[in-house]
Amino acid sequence: MDYPKSVPSAGLVSGQFVDENPIAGTPGSLIPASWGNAVTQEITNAIGAAGISPVEGQNNQLTLAIKELAKLDPLQAFPVQVYRKNHVINGNFDIWQRGTVNQGTNIGGYVADRFRCDWNGNAGVNISRQNFTLGQTAVPNEPRFFLRWQQVSAGAGANTHRISQNIESVRTLAGKLATVTFWAKADTERTVTVTMTQSFGGGSESVVTSAGAFKLSSAWSRYTATLNIPSIAGKTLGGAANDCLRLAFDLPLNVLQTIDLAQIQVEEGAVSTPFEFRTPAEELMLCQRYYEKTLGQDIQPGDTSSSIAGALVSIVKQGQSGSSSQPLAQWSFKVEKRTTPSITLYRVLQTGTVGQWRSGSDAISSANARPYSVSARGTSVDNSDVAVAPQTYYIHATADAEI
Repeated sequence: MDYPKSVPSAGLVSGQFVDENPIAGTPGSLIPASWGNAVTQEITNAIGAAGISPVEGQNNQLTLAIKELAKLDPLQAFPVQVYRKNHVINGNFDIWQRGTVNQGTNIGGYVADRFRCDWNGNAGVNISRQNFTLGQTAVPNEPRFFLRWQQVSAGAGANTHRISQNIESVRTLAGKLATVTFWAKADTERTVTVTMTQSFGGGSESVVTSAGAFKLSSAWSRYTATLNIPSIAGKTLGGAANDCLRLAFDLPLNVLQTIDLAQIQVEEGAVSTPFEFRTPAEELMLCQRYYEKTLGQDIQPGDTSSSIAGALVSIVKQGQSGSSSQPLAQWSFKVEKRTTPSITLYRVLQTGTVGQWRSGSDAISSANARPYSVSARGTSVDNSDVAVAPQTYYIHATADAEI
C-alpha cells in the first residue's frame, strides 16, 4: 500500500497529502475513492484474518489483530534455523577440559572437547588453544579461541592427519541436505578436504560423503559447502551404541604446516547461516555428556596437578576397622553420560602413589583405589586395603564416554 502517486488529481506534494492553504491560494489534496477503499480494505482484511469482525467506530481493532496474529502457533512448522541448529558441539572451541595443549608431539586424541586430532607416519604435532586478539575483525562476533594444528615434524608415509568430531547417532541429518561452515587459515596455501562419514558402529559399512576440498590461505576466511547426507534405509547398526555422523578435516600429509580452525558449524538445509553462539555454560554441559572431570576447568588431568580443589573426599576415622577403614566416595556426574564411561583415577599431589588416594596432611597413600558400580549417572571410588591410617583422603577422577 502506498500514496496514490499515479493519480494526478489527488494533488500530492512531495508524494504526500497536504492541507488547503487559503493565504497562499493553494488547494488541498483529494483522496480518491479507490485509494480510500483500498486502505480501508487492507485494514479490515488484517482485522478479519485475526478472527475479529470489523466494527465502525472501534479504533483499536488493528492493534488487537496484530497482537493476535503475532502469537506463536504450537502446530506451526517453523524453519529449522529457529531451533538449536549447530550439530557440532564446541564448534567455537570454548571448552578444553583435557588441557589447552596436547601432552606431547606424538600424543593425539582429544584436546579441545569433542574434537579428535589424529596423525601417523611419525609426525610431530602440537595441538593448542590460541587466543583471538580483543577487537579483531577477521573472524566476526568476537570469538575467544581457535584451535591450532602446528606440525613440527613432517614424518613420512602417513595416511592420516585429521581433525574430526563424531556427532552422536548416524540418524543425524540422514536423508537431508546439510551445510558445513568453518573459518580457517594456514601458514601458506594449503588444501584441506572435508568429509561427512556415516558410521554404523560395527553394523553396515561406513558411508563417506565429500563436502569438498578447500584451499586455505594465510588470512582468515569463511568456507562453506552443502551436501546430501544419504538415507540410512536398509542399513544396520552394531550393538555398541557408538554409531555417529563424523565430520572430518583431512590435512596435507608429511609436511611442516600450521592450520587454524574456528567457528565450525554443521546445520540442516542448503543455506549457510551465521554461527550459532551458545554460552560457555551451555557448551560445557553438552561436552560433559561425553567427558567430565573432578578437576577445575583450567587444570589438565594428571598425577602432577597439585590440586585438592574439587577432589573426591573420604574421611577414615579412629576406631574404624575392616571395610569401614577404607576410603570410599560417591561421584555423581553433573551430566548423565552417553554410555557407561571409563574412569581414570589421579592422585591430588605430586607426592604419593600415582593414581591413588592421597592424604591431605602427609604422604600417606593407599595402594588399591578403584572405581566400582560405574553407570552413566555416576560411580563410587573405594579401596581394597584394610586398616588404612585415619586421615582425610583425596582423589581426582575423569569419566570418558566419547564415541
